[in-house]
Amino acid sequence: MTGGEMSKDDIFAMLRETLVSAFELREDQVVPTARLIADLELDSLDLVDLVVRLEQDANLEIEEDELKSISTVQDVVDVVHRKLNAPAT
Repeated sequence: MTGGEMSKDDIFAMLRETLVSAFELREDQVVPTARLIADLELDSLDLVDLVVRLEQDANLEIEEDELKSISTVQDVVDVVHRKLNAPAT
């Protein structure tokens, strides 16, 4: 999924699909307010795996400081959306 702008809904759908398929979560668990660690029970290795998958799927790079600011599903959507829609440098 690269090229063109992705809406937050598109990003959420991609993220939900990744979380369900890679981390054996149920779709109803993956809601914007779900906390990645407390609610979805991901650990630090899972978070790294998730970031790598998102970087590959969305063709972007998530910096370490951005990763530290992520705690919910919506945080992931917001970071990916911001990165995809940032002006080219």
